[in-house]
Amino acid sequence: MPITRRAVTAAALSMLAAPALAKSPRGTLVYVGTQGAEAGQGVVAARLDPRTGRLTPLGLAAETVRPTWLAAHPVKPLLYAVSEIGNDGKSQGEVRTFRADRATGKLILAGIAASGGGGPTHLALDLPTATVLAANFGTGQVAALPILSDDTLAPVASVVADQGSGPNPRQKGPHAHGVVLDPTRRFVLVADLGADKVFVYRFDKTTRALTPAEPATEALPPGSGPRHLVFHPDGRFVFVLSELIPEIRVYGWNAGRLALVQTLSVAGAGKAAVARGGEIVVSADGRFVYASARGEDVIVTYAVDGRSGRLTEIQRLASGGQSPWSFAIDPSGRWLLVAHQVSGTVTVLKRDPRTGKLALTDQSLAVAKATSIAYLAAQH
Repeated sequence: MPITRRAVTAAALSMLAAPALAKSPRGTLVYVGTQGAEAGQGVVAARLDPRTGRLTPLGLAAETVRPTWLAAHPVKPLLYAVSEIGNDGKSQGEVRTFRADRATGKLILAGIAASGGGGPTHLALDLPTATVLAANFGTGQVAALPILSDDTLAPVASVVADQGSGPNPRQKGPHAHGVVLDPTRRFVLVADLGADKVFVYRFDKTTRALTPAEPATEALPPGSGPRHLVFHPDGRFVFVLSELIPEIRVYGWNAGRLALVQTLSVAGAGKAAVARGGEIVVSADGRFVYASARGEDVIVTYAVDGRSGRLTEIQRLASGGQSPWSFAIDPSGRWLLVAHQVSGTVTVLKRDPRTGKLALTDQSLAVAKATSIAYLAAQH
């Protein structure tokens, strides 16, 4: 059903009428994506003190259906959130644009766009090309949505469909789970849990057209279930985390071609049967990679060899909750916040930027069905 200006305005007025969140102008705004689908559920806000790691709850920021993944603008007070509906393949999901009140954390709905497929589960925001890329898990489609001058999203400019299946009962068809744009902005890579492949698409920076590259795919072992992937800051390596078989694969990257460098298990000794890959993140300086293992409920820290890209495990730490679905390093680089889906908690881990190692703190926040973390840095 088309979204009208009147509908968006009504939604915005509804948010304005809601009780104001507690005001606190200092610190980093933290937004927590959730699987909430009932009234009174959606994106939850908090404020992180980057000096102490103290996490102050601000309450419900926006009532919205299944905002499982969030992408924050690096400068403006803007947040893009999926609405993960349509996993049944019968309808499209949505990507919603919210404007943030930095003083209160409250989010005001600014626009709604169809996601180009069913069950959107991941977004990649790219400012130089004014594009949001959406990975649609339910239908295995990947879409490019232009960002308009008012920061809302235009209708889908291009959409491609992954193809394939795997041996696991969850792999009856393609399930695009993670999407990333390479540093040259010429290629889009997609981790597809259902097809056991990383798909490589060419990306036209002007038209935002997506077309299969050559070679178009990198196959993983059957039943792996690739979930998320991330580029090293220098653009020479790609780190791929698989979910069903919890492993990291390190690839060299050269103008659209992937070359396997290393494969290593994320699961601890004796935990392979219960562990499932959750999230993978690389530090801003490229020296460390972090991965979560759900079931085992740990965050694993790896040192990165700058020449080869190979990883060496240096720490395995309990995440402080059950099922660390996703996590993110804060803008200061000193804190790592973990969203736990099963225990419904967000925990704060202290991070040493020099060694890369983490330490659990006493700071936590109750957030039902927490799935992802996004930050809006304080305005200077």
